[in-house]
Amino acid sequence: MLNRTLYFLRRFLLPQWLYFGIVILTGLVAAASSGLGIPLMIKFVFPLVFRSPGAPPELLTLCPALEHLAPATILLLACGSLPALFLIRGVAQWSNAYMVNYLGIRILEDLRMTIFRRVQELPLSFLEREKKGDILSRITSDTANVQNILGTIANDLIKQPITCASACAAFIYLLFSTGQGLLLLVNILLIALAAWPIIIFGKRISNRALQAQRSNGALNSVLQQNLETQREVRAYGMEERQIRQFRRVADGICTAIIKLVKYQRGIIPIIETVSSLALAFLLVRGRQAGMSLPDFMAIAGALFFLFDSMKRAGNAYNRFNEAQGSLHRLAEILFTPNPLRDPEQPQHLSQPVRGELELRGVSFRYSPEAAPALRDIDVHIPAGQIVGLVGPSGSGKSTFAGLIPRFYDPSEGSVRLDGTDIRRITQHELREHISLVGQQALLFNMSIRENILLGKADATDDELRRAAEAAAVTPFLSQLSGGLDSPVGEGGNQLSGGQRQRVAIARTFIRNAPILILDEATASLDAESEHDIQQALDRLALGRTTLIIAHRFSTIRAAQRILVFERGRIIADGSHDTLYASCPLYRELYDRQGIAES
Repeated sequence: MLNRTLYFLRRFLLPQWLYFGIVILTGLVAAASSGLGIPLMIKFVFPLVFRSPGAPPELLTLCPALEHLAPATILLLACGSLPALFLIRGVAQWSNAYMVNYLGIRILEDLRMTIFRRVQELPLSFLEREKKGDILSRITSDTANVQNILGTIANDLIKQPITCASACAAFIYLLFSTGQGLLLLVNILLIALAAWPIIIFGKRISNRALQAQRSNGALNSVLQQNLETQREVRAYGMEERQIRQFRRVADGICTAIIKLVKYQRGIIPIIETVSSLALAFLLVRGRQAGMSLPDFMAIAGALFFLFDSMKRAGNAYNRFNEAQGSLHRLAEILFTPNPLRDPEQPQHLSQPVRGELELRGVSFRYSPEAAPALRDIDVHIPAGQIVGLVGPSGSGKSTFAGLIPRFYDPSEGSVRLDGTDIRRITQHELREHISLVGQQALLFNMSIRENILLGKADATDDELRRAAEAAAVTPFLSQLSGGLDSPVGEGGNQLSGGQRQRVAIARTFIRNAPILILDEATASLDAESEHDIQQALDRLALGRTTLIIAHRFSTIRAAQRILVFERGRIIADGSHDTLYASCPLYRELYDRQGIAES
């Protein structure tokens, strides 16, 4: 836990050392003016205003030069020193608060960008394992909690101890100057008693905070799933069930937060009680020793600031422990090993890239304890060949295709592009030569033009037009008021399923990559849209190395070769006629689908 905290302090706080230095400086001035300045003012300045007959005020004895001033001048200086002290204290506190918030915002921005960038780098297996709502909670809620550590809390853990030390110094000086050493011994014991709940409650606060943040992540996951499945929720009458699920998770958050608050606020009555005992003992002892009112007020003021700063430091320490849960959750993202790292000295593909693929002795597991998703795959796919991948669900087709753009690395063996192991190539360079069209066309909340240009940002207007025509996007543009500049909405919800798919295919056309992966790209479309889009896909596949993941055999009619998968192995390889005659599984799948379609 300490190592993680030190990492966050070093990574996100040290780069802002100048602002943090200003925070410390202004905090030091504010702390010293409170814990040391006010008690000493009560001790030395107030007697100048309220002079007692007899002995002169102690300040005149310490500073003989003041005796030469007129009494009215001394009174003016004494009265003016109070607003001067509070002006310094107020300006320092304002500057400190402003810089703390400024520093916190800078840290929060840096932290969120670092976590978001890390999410882009992590393997798909991590993102598929974790709930999206929980990852969202970490990027928003947990980063805000860590900001409190690195900004506000870091400041309080510096300023309040300085205030406490200043008040303690004033307290010790005043006790020894008045001969009250017994008070020092008693208050050392009381300070130790007040520190006890801060230490004891810290661990419990950390555990409760982690529980609360996990529950908050679960709540975000439930909410996200509900918003993404509103059609199904209403179609199947699941509203009340969803409400009950949301309430159950929300109740868990409430329970965790209530327990957290119980320990957070538990130190306040203890420190308040201990500080009142210290003041009561001071009152009794001062009365017995014949202490003067200015001495008593000065010592009482120092004692008040000592315990008050101790209470505030305790609250900051507890908030520090509260944020440990968020540190733990963010560390899971930052320190999760990433097996898909680019090589330190990458190789470059020979240009132009042909698209020849070869898998040698490839096996793959999604996790060390999981069963193999692929076993002993040896296959060579010449450049420009169109290959269909068929087999029962879970047989390894999508996993096989996912190895090509290096979404995963094989547990054993190697994947080669034009003879080069793809692990020796940077992921960016590799994926520049691969296009993917999935079953669900995912569009970004931009215009149609911008979505197509994601395939090639520097494409000319002529290239854009040809891609739109080849993907059959042009015919439906006339129905949209903005044409190519029409917004598609979140997830493309302002377009029909067929229109979204055509835009995605146009994006692939304009990319003009030598390798194409089609993952059942027409499965969710109606018959008319499927016919039009299948024609576009057939045009797209020409001259490219194409992998077609097929659940419906109509989608692989253009395939020159078919690989049959079963339980992670390729059990047959050949043309349709050859496989139908020689492979019982292929024949069964084909006949079963023919019966179903008829």
